[in-house]
Amino acid sequence: MSLGTSMNIRILLVALIFIFLGGTVKLMGFILFSSKAVLVDGITCVAAFLSGLIVIVTTRAALKPPDVDHHYGHWRIAYGGPLGILIIYSASLGVALASMGFPEPYSVDVRATYSAILGTLLYSIAILIARLDPIGGSTLAVFGWSEVLEGLVSAIAAYAGASYSYIIDYFGGILILGYLLVAILRESRDLIFKISDVAEEGIEERIREELESRKLKIISLRVRMLVPGRYAGDATVVAPCNLSLEAANIIVDEITDFLKRNNIDLTVHIDKDPKCS
Repeated sequence: MSLGTSMNIRILLVALIFIFLGGTVKLMGFILFSSKAVLVDGITCVAAFLSGLIVIVTTRAALKPPDVDHHYGHWRIAYGGPLGILIIYSASLGVALASMGFPEPYSVDVRATYSAILGTLLYSIAILIARLDPIGGSTLAVFGWSEVLEGLVSAIAAYAGASYSYIIDYFGGILILGYLLVAILRESRDLIFKISDVAEEGIEERIREELESRKLKIISLRVRMLVPGRYAGDATVVAPCNLSLEAANIIVDEITDFLKRNNIDLTVHIDKDPKCS
């Protein structure tokens, strides 16, 4: 599914509802049952909710049509979603670490385990929905899967903390923070790759095949991914000697129209073949 309709926003709104419910359940688990592991888990859920709001705003902006300053459309504004997610999760990492404090003795109620499990189930539903959106939603889903793992860790840590020692619960929270740091670093690298004008594998070959099938000789071809599922580029071609410039332009128009319907915005320049008399 490519970024291109208001359906993306509806998907994210539904996912956000489940994120809110899951986060609320987990935070109540800390407030009522005193689990530090569930506290950290709940803070990252708050981060997920705020991240979802940013993704919705950037997705709405990305759906705007082309204008004088954005000839290929506003698609790449959608990357503000993943960037915002990384910023918010980085901030939540610091807040959660500060909230942990020193491991002073505290009492954990075993019911914190049930809060962690229920919150994680609600969050899992949100992830399955959010991953349908290819930009912000996919990044949100990656952190969401981290949330699922964090939820399992917090549930186990809370149970062990209630049954054996608060120390286990405390270090469960520290383990979640360590995993969150790894996820932030991994997704930062992935975002840099996506915005580096990479040409998705197979797209260039697809364009070449379309041009060469109409007897056009390719001199140069450049293509970039705007967002997953949408591409833009330019090509310079030479038409056969027995083809008039007018006919060549008609063929190029047919090709570019076909490609545009398949989310590839290609500008084609026709050069005169020096071999033609």
